[in-house]
Amino acid sequence: MKKASVSMKQIAAEAGVSMMTVSRVLRNEGNVAPTTEASIRAIADRLGYKPNRLVRGMQSGRSGIVSVVVPSGHAVAPQILEGAYDFLHDKDMIMALDIVHGNVGDRAFAEQSKVINRLLESRVDGVILLPVNEEASPMFFQEMIDRKIPIVLVDRNTTHFVADFVGTDDYAGGYEAARILADNGCKQAVLISTGGFVSTSRLRSKGFREGLEAFNVNLVEEIIAPNFTHNAEFIDRELSKINGQFDAVFGIADRLAISAWHSCQQLNLKIPQQVKVIGFGALNLRDPRVALSSFDQEPYKVGQNAAQLLVDRIEKGPWKRRPKPKTILLKPKFVEGTSCPE
Repeated sequence: MKKASVSMKQIAAEAGVSMMTVSRVLRNEGNVAPTTEASIRAIADRLGYKPNRLVRGMQSGRSGIVSVVVPSGHAVAPQILEGAYDFLHDKDMIMALDIVHGNVGDRAFAEQSKVINRLLESRVDGVILLPVNEEASPMFFQEMIDRKIPIVLVDRNTTHFVADFVGTDDYAGGYEAARILADNGCKQAVLISTGGFVSTSRLRSKGFREGLEAFNVNLVEEIIAPNFTHNAEFIDRELSKINGQFDAVFGIADRLAISAWHSCQQLNLKIPQQVKVIGFGALNLRDPRVALSSFDQEPYKVGQNAAQLLVDRIEKGPWKRRPKPKTILLKPKFVEGTSCPE
């Protein structure tokens, strides 16, 4: 049989207090004597009281739901989600997850647009978004702005729309990679990037190039891969063209660096004796043949910080949700593997 729901009226009757007192206790609003509060909570627990989120939402104007939108296949998205979930769970908020198929491109952007519209119809309190199109027009976000729904961008920032952002200091990571390679005596470096179509690639590449210049290391070649994955044959071909001309490789993503690792092995180049390799992401890719030196982006903390910032915006109320945007950059940590010592 279906168990009947327990109301605050029942709890108030048994505790011998007003419904207002029960409401203050169950909403954690204070101003209630400790013994009375303890009694009310004990009765609520014994009766199995569950708050009605729908009613509470109608009264407060908030649904208690935060949506997180990430592209499928993104390397660090699972850890970002975990960090955001843990923070929101502690705040007794519901995290609704939406997956956008594809990492970048027109199709992914069109799908993300549909997802955003659906979220607005669902009356979410706020959105954490990992963009699939950094060049998106501010008009893409206009309805959220009009409705004063706070949004926090993670990992990739947008070019034409300014919002709260939490991510990695990608420039600092690229610069530090150059310093470590220089300290290891490297003189001829190869950069493997995905060009400038995402901020992570642009900033890590820029930091690396400027670091090489600062530490007197020559950039032999920048290999621009078409995407973050499935580039093994392409990297094989490009590195074979400059075999013997380089002693260091920096891949702006771990999968690119691992492809370079295998390419060097095929060219009979010993790692790290002849070539040192550094990646970015410190991913557990479950490849026992590779112990890649890399940078930990601490995506769990990115998710936590994004959720905390979003909740702070939500709790300030709709009339205060358009402050000066805040940027939080976490410094990446070098994780030493066998491909390059620190």
